[in-house]
Amino acid sequence: MSYDDYDAEGDLDVEQGIDLEYDGRTRLDKTIDRIGMGDYQWTLLSLCGFGWLADNMWIQATAIILPRVQQHYSVPDSYIGVLSSSMFAGMMLGAVGWGTCSDVLGRSAAFNATLFFTSVFGMLAPFASSFWALCVLLFLLGSAVGGSLPTDGTLLLEHMPKDKQYLVTALSIFFSIGSVVSALVGLIVMPGRSCLPNQSCDPSTDNRGWQYMLVTLGLITLSLFLARILFFRLHESPRYLVQAGRHQEALENLQLISRFNGSELPLELDDVDDRHPPQPEVNGSTTSGERVPFLPSSNVSETPTRPVTAVADGNATSTPVEPSGDQGLSRTLLIRHALAYTMFNVFFPKLLETSSSREETSRSLEDNLSDVVIYTLGGCPGAILGAYLVESSLGRKGSLVGMTILTAICCFLFVNVSGPFLIRASSLGISLCSTAMYAILYGWTPEIFSTGVRGTACGIATALSRIGGMIAPLVGGVLLVVNRAFPVYASILVYMFGAGCVLFLHETPGH
Repeated sequence: MSYDDYDAEGDLDVEQGIDLEYDGRTRLDKTIDRIGMGDYQWTLLSLCGFGWLADNMWIQATAIILPRVQQHYSVPDSYIGVLSSSMFAGMMLGAVGWGTCSDVLGRSAAFNATLFFTSVFGMLAPFASSFWALCVLLFLLGSAVGGSLPTDGTLLLEHMPKDKQYLVTALSIFFSIGSVVSALVGLIVMPGRSCLPNQSCDPSTDNRGWQYMLVTLGLITLSLFLARILFFRLHESPRYLVQAGRHQEALENLQLISRFNGSELPLELDDVDDRHPPQPEVNGSTTSGERVPFLPSSNVSETPTRPVTAVADGNATSTPVEPSGDQGLSRTLLIRHALAYTMFNVFFPKLLETSSSREETSRSLEDNLSDVVIYTLGGCPGAILGAYLVESSLGRKGSLVGMTILTAICCFLFVNVSGPFLIRASSLGISLCSTAMYAILYGWTPEIFSTGVRGTACGIATALSRIGGMIAPLVGGVLLVVNRAFPVYASILVYMFGAGCVLFLHETPGH
């Protein structure tokens, strides 16, 4: 059986060998499309979402406990940001390490290990004997949870039919839920067990709330890990297996996935062929390169020295071996957007406390934590908004520019308004727009890279974003000493610069 006599979905005329609807899809693409979006894919979306939930849950937790940790260990404003930077440094290492692991050892190994190690270090962190010991444990925690975004997003994308790949942006819903979970745990656990600002207390007895919070989140992460291994059997990504030369395993996994979805598709070994079909003849010549025999038992090890044709899950493109300008720019954008987002998010609880201390009527810790909960809830619709916008006439590029600019505007309003209502309204706007921005950015990035390097590439891209997250708390801590509004103004400048950079990206409809 060859491409010439393939007639699935009416793509080829068997008698004449003419491609009636050439769309660049490989046989594997068409097989995944035939399996469709069933119970397996929906369940996998939820379980991949657990990793994104854990990622933002711990980021938000670090922001929430930061003022209490500062009091607990008597840390000055100038370097309290080291706490968050330590975790982001670990996340940078974890993104590269686990991303590469998913390309070398498979997606499933990283999928399960990230949450397990996150839960272990999360439950050890509260027992740190000093501020620097806590920073080390949060670094180790970050190195584990930092692999969730690149590996889970890659795994989900490679199981999705072409017309449902935009649902990768839906993972950002779990990202927002993670911050809500963290804020709710903080609101329940910390009041009554925390030292209040500018009040003397005994940290060993009166300031244990942040420790209880970390233990609770560690147990939640452990439960997410157990849900992955006890209630679901993950099948290795067929795209990864084909790329690794394990075509028979890929076929068997596709059959199991089809059976899980309630259908028994007749599949053969040729159905996992991930090479591009040649384009139909035009004026006696073809527009693509020569055909290469399909060798299921072998794995190509030569490194190409010329541009090679690659498929980014259903879309044939001529992709050079070196990263294209769009690929490099997308990685740089992640640095700038994370830098700006983290600059605001890490210091948001502290900004609330410093603003309340300036008001005539002082606000309690419960009031400030309630505002954090409202802020995190505002981000939940953002992922849905992002998923809608990327399929609208704005596309990925227009949506990303618009949401980035709106986030900057809301940040400006936040530091220039007074009163609880206006502060909450502007923070809700920041949360909504920034979450939509992240949904678009993290959904678009995996689409750019081909299967063979997607895990590593997304890991590097995410690691670069963690560089921004690592720098932001350090810079923000210094700016906070000068003026409480300076970290927010720095975020605004970076957002606007990032929006300008998006304009240089190229978006081809359908790619």
